[in-house]
Amino acid sequence: MAAQGAAGSTVVICTDGLANIGLGAWDECHTEADTQAAQTFYEKVATIASTAGVTINIVSIEGDECNLDALSSLAEATGGKVERVNPTTLTQDFANMLSVPVVATNVDAKVKLHKGLQFRNELATDLSNDKSLLARRFGNTTAETVFTFEYGMKPIS
Repeated sequence: MAAQGAAGSTVVICTDGLANIGLGAWDECHTEADTQAAQTFYEKVATIASTAGVTINIVSIEGDECNLDALSSLAEATGGKVERVNPTTLTQDFANMLSVPVVATNVDAKVKLHKGLQFRNELATDLSNDKSLLARRFGNTTAETVFTFEYGMKPIS
């Protein structure tokens, strides 16, 4: 499904618990290799969807155990959302999730700082070698997408 949609499409994954059968099944992970294979599956799906410009939203039912670490990576990589919903408000939650249209796909943001400034609290993988350029991949964005970062003065040496 992640590869089939046109850019700007949305896939909603609704789960009531752990993936327990088939691809991405965490219940079937008995070794480190099994766990790595399941993680690789989710990373591949995220890459396919992000490349196609498809947003993946995750809906998990409140009170049920769900591996949100793995599933949230799908939403994060594609600009989607993760919602924990009460079963009695499921219809409204779906409507809210689908009401915000995608305004751009395959979005990358880059911020270059003056040599006297430095980024704070950013992952080293998002920064250039000289730490003056911050690059972040968003996948799809909506009018509600927010990009923030912190910076401060470099210490005088």
